Amino acid sequence: MSFQLYIHVPFCRSKCAYCAFYSVTARERTREYLDELSARLEIFRRKETGDPETVYIGGGTPSVLTEAELTDFFAILERNFPCRAAGEISLEANPETLTAEKIALLHNHINRLSMGVQSFSATIRKTLGRDCSDAATAKALQLIGAKPFPHFNIDLMYAVPGQTMCDWETDLRRAAESGADHISCYSLTPEEGTQLVRDGLRQIDDAMSADMWEAAGEILAAYGLARYEISNYAKPGAECVHNVQVWRGSRLFGFGPAAASYDATRRFTEPYSLEAWLRRAAPDYDVLPDSARLREIAVMNLRTVNGWRREDFLRLPHADTATWEQFNMECRKLAEQYPGLLICTGDTLKLTAKGLLFWDTAAVELLEG
Repeated sequence: MSFQLYIHVPFCRSKCAYCAFYSVTARERTREYLDELSARLEIFRRKETGDPETVYIGGGTPSVLTEAELTDFFAILERNFPCRAAGEISLEANPETLTAEKIALLHNHINRLSMGVQSFSATIRKTLGRDCSDAATAKALQLIGAKPFPHFNIDLMYAVPGQTMCDWETDLRRAAESGADHISCYSLTPEEGTQLVRDGLRQIDDAMSADMWEAAGEILAAYGLARYEISNYAKPGAECVHNVQVWRGSRLFGFGPAAASYDATRRFTEPYSLEAWLRRAAPDYDVLPDSARLREIAVMNLRTVNGWRREDFLRLPHADTATWEQFNMECRKLAEQYPGLLICTGDTLKLTAKGLLFWDTAAVELLEG
């Protein structure tokens, strides 16, 4: 049975003020992390005989590893899985950590690079606590342009306090003109425990945020990047396969502190502590009845433009015709309550273009059943 592989590299050069993902800036324990990762992958490999369909290396900032550390990292990965057999191998990077040497090395191991730009404006990056210069971003794009990856994503952020529509449109156009065939656009959301929340961040007006979301769809479409999920845009064939499979409820196995997994029955998350992970503290298990887990997956995939086809839904664990008809009926009731939100037929369930903007509302209603 196929599965997706996620590896969390918890090290960063600095902590961004908006980031709620687990990371550490001290790198004294990198060698311990690599050794433990190797041991865990070997144990997993003995139990799981299949190969990953996709590999996603996130963080943290995987590209903060030195060339020698990256070489060791990929040797560990290749020793346990013939990753070249995977259809997609992604790695997250930040511009200030990329060099010509690292890019040449990465070309030997990955086919999709995802770079966290967030904004091309130094002022907006300062608001976000993003420690990266204009020169570093320009240099990284120059290096990638000289040696392009098969697929290249840029992360952008909108609804940032002080950001104007003009700022946002400029960011979108610069990203689209960079050679990226995939762009992710995330609305800034105050997350507990982040520096922005501690500093008393005031979120941008909801109407302005919605206008920026709509502008993203319009501007990126003009460059051939179509919205295929609430926050993601791609040229044809450049969609992130890893994420698409996870949204559809594929099995996911995560390694590293804070890495999440789903074995088709349970979700579980490794401890949010490098030290606890190194000493093999138990994961945190999220156990739900099969019916509740199926509903969770059904609702999550409604974030995508295509939503559900009946035949895809019926491939999910514990799904049958009765559960499809029940979910379909609930979606129809929601569509009556909120006209223009959902498209419901006997074989298709999906949010409308307007409905995608209100996925949170639909999710609350549908998760309650």
